Amino acid sequence: MTRQRVGRLSVLALGILLIAWIRSIFWAAIDEGAVPSDSAFQAIPLPSEAGEISKGCGSGGCWREMVVEIKPPQTAESLAAEMGLASERCEPMNLWTLRKTCTGISNDRGGLKIYLRYSLALSKY
Repeated sequence: MTRQRVGRLSVLALGILLIAWIRSIFWAAIDEGAVPSDSAFQAIPLPSEAGEISKGCGSGGCWREMVVEIKPPQTAESLAAEMGLASERCEPMNLWTLRKTCTGISNDRGGLKIYLRYSLALSKY
């Protein structure tokens, strides 16, 4: 292969990769129904157990939610603290989609629900 041909193939490959990346970012920006997978939930410390997982949607997008069955001596507050979820936290941004996976909690009549959602890099959330 000549140097000129290798150069052209390199530019072509880079162009295809750039188009795929832009397409991925665009799709992530318009896909409000996207939610992280069930496997993105962190493990629940014993003796409490993971319960039902569901998907919810609202005006701000969609999220995945897990009900946690809290067992003594744990409480919703102690379990949240043990899991590092006293406040919402987001993982580092995925460079392919330019979105972050955020995790938080909501108390549910003494119980605990953990949610996962995507947040775009340019979003204020």
